Amino acid sequence: MYATKRADDGVAVSTLRVDLAAIRTAHQLASIPLDLRNPRLAMVIEGITRGRGTRPLRQATPAVPEILRQLLSACPLPGTAIGARDRAMLLLGFGAALRRSELVALRLGDVTAVPGRGLRLLVRRSKTDQHGQGQDIAIWANPSDPLFCPLAALDTWLAQRHLATDLDWSVGDSARQDRPLFCAVTKAGQPTGIGLSDKAVVRLIKGAAARAGLDPERYSGHSLRAGLATAAGNAGASLPDLMRQTRHKSTQVALAYLRPADLWRNNVTKRMFTAPDTDES
Repeated sequence: MYATKRADDGVAVSTLRVDLAAIRTAHQLASIPLDLRNPRLAMVIEGITRGRGTRPLRQATPAVPEILRQLLSACPLPGTAIGARDRAMLLLGFGAALRRSELVALRLGDVTAVPGRGLRLLVRRSKTDQHGQGQDIAIWANPSDPLFCPLAALDTWLAQRHLATDLDWSVGDSARQDRPLFCAVTKAGQPTGIGLSDKAVVRLIKGAAARAGLDPERYSGHSLRAGLATAAGNAGASLPDLMRQTRHKSTQVALAYLRPADLWRNNVTKRMFTAPDTDES
């Protein structure tokens, strides 16, 4: 009954499976037997799966470069602390295809400028790296367009970030490197050094979308990550290159970003419904 009710409320099948896994873990911790392979339970889940399908019910709209530019233009001026922070968060979140939890977890020592190239980020821990093995990610700079450049945005924010009291002269270098990269900003425009929650990313994206005249309900904390993956797929990125940047472990999930563009590549209907190219002399 639990699974049926949740499905009727509009919850995806994948969410139901996560819920069942949590219920099983709770039973195991309480030393209470629970067999998820019970035929009755299996029949219920199979019925829900057949009835609803496994396609996600709701997907965040990807913040592809055109949308990202609109979000950036809706941020406060980069000369302000909150404007500098928000722009840097948007550009780094997009460029490194970061999950919202990964973005707010970045430390000052996790980001390094590479001369002539851009930025190198260390994602210490992620959804698919629970043991904290860590992974480095590269983001190219865009010197021809400083307003759409992750390196320039980060430099502008760091000039504000270093004014926070948690980085005063009494703090050693190693302690500085372990302080949050992105932190809260007071109404007076003073960085506090206090780290952000992942909900701050959601508020940032939805707020910028609303100010840009977009529907904020269509965007979420996943929009930056989905935007990079979608744009890379449209640009013809290979599956290994995409997965290296997004750190997807599942090829099936990563392929979902490549398939929309692949629908049009070498499609058999092109020659049937479009005029052939002709060379006229």
